[in-house]
Amino acid sequence: MFFKIIFLAVLTNCFTANGQNKEKKLFPPIDIKTWNATPCVNGRLATKQETENGTALLYYDKKENAKPYNMTLPKLAYLTNSSSGNGLAASQELVVVIQIVQTAKDTMVGYRPLTGSNGASTFRDFRFLTDDEVKKVTGK
Repeated sequence: MFFKIIFLAVLTNCFTANGQNKEKKLFPPIDIKTWNATPCVNGRLATKQETENGTALLYYDKKENAKPYNMTLPKLAYLTNSSSGNGLAASQELVVVIQIVQTAKDTMVGYRPLTGSNGASTFRDFRFLTDDEVKKVTGK
């Protein structure tokens, strides 16, 4: 794989009670009123420590030729979960984007659902909210 996703270790630990507590501590639910205070990584690649403390999800070593995507974070976005061919329609989930990393092969996004937890997907799966949409969603 051309990138390393550290959050997989967190997800693997979720199958134990201790892992579930760790994930809840690192990735608790997000209050929509204070979504813009969600820890994130801006203008640089994440350190390994940031992937361990919940600030970031994606870790790339220097050999992988990755760079941060030029966007100020955090951002509210809709993550589209496409139909998997089983006849179910695509669904959208409001998430807080905390990290975007660009490589020659793809652009990966680390995100936090408002309900808690974390995830990563490709950039094309996200629709970023406009300022007006953010105001409507947050009530501000």
